[in-house]
Amino acid sequence: MFLDLYIDRQEQLLGLAVCGLSILAAVFFMFRHLRRYRLIADTPTAMIRSAPQGYVEIIGHVVCGEGGLLHAPLSGRPCVWYRYRIDRQGDEGKGGWKLLERGMSDAWFQINDGTGVCLIDPDKAEIDVAQRSIWHGHSPNPSALVKYATSLGSPSFTTGRYRYTEQLIMEHEQVYALGQFQTVGGGRNTATTSSLQADIIRDWKRNHEQLLAHFAAPGATEFSAIEWQAVREAALEEARQQRQHQLNLPDMHVLTNPGQPGHPLLISTQDEARLIKRFRLRALLCLIYICAALWFCIELLVAQVS
Repeated sequence: MFLDLYIDRQEQLLGLAVCGLSILAAVFFMFRHLRRYRLIADTPTAMIRSAPQGYVEIIGHVVCGEGGLLHAPLSGRPCVWYRYRIDRQGDEGKGGWKLLERGMSDAWFQINDGTGVCLIDPDKAEIDVAQRSIWHGHSPNPSALVKYATSLGSPSFTTGRYRYTEQLIMEHEQVYALGQFQTVGGGRNTATTSSLQADIIRDWKRNHEQLLAHFAAPGATEFSAIEWQAVREAALEEARQQRQHQLNLPDMHVLTNPGQPGHPLLISTQDEARLIKRFRLRALLCLIYICAALWFCIELLVAQVS
């Protein structure tokens, strides 16, 4: 057709196999990006105070968790979430970069949308952030001097055999989040007193000797009926206190990974319109690649084979 190819049979089969596999991969990623595009575009933004239980979209500003701010392991910058990696270049500048170390924080953080506060669990989330820094150095880890120098801004060093990459979510940044919303506390899902009593007795029986020493007569190896009734009454009182404590807990909103195919936990510091545009563009690029790969497959099929 457009290409006048002259190839042997082995080259033709290899080319068709590579094209076929690449088309399958492109189809997978095209539908993956389309799915995320539709989820973001079709899911209305919910207010934290009145959000329904289930898969929702919320937008708010970052508030650090109960443990305070984290410090990024490479730059030392204060943040609520980080992901980093360290790569090393081949000897004498030859060869590509090889991964030495990478890691990601798992601390929960909070976002506030003006109507309430929601805890976010970043575990198993797809996270896209604007705060991304890449710099180079001469040691496996940036020195304390580098950490101090970069704590006030993005690193800018451009030489060295080691490459450092760091992605951060900073306090007060606006965050877009799409995931499984659930409200706990406030007396929700509180166990019954009898259920709590049974759990307490089961826990106490794991240390039988201590239980005997506390409730039975000295030297006894078994409980009498009266002593066992005392154990039950003590456990009942403890259960009532635990249940009252649970009923008095305030509402707490959390956003986590739903654990369902096709419903990811998405967290981004990009705005919603930019995310929609990005996933739509990626799906379009995959479609263009599929068309180009199909065209090349046809060229291989009609090529003159020696």
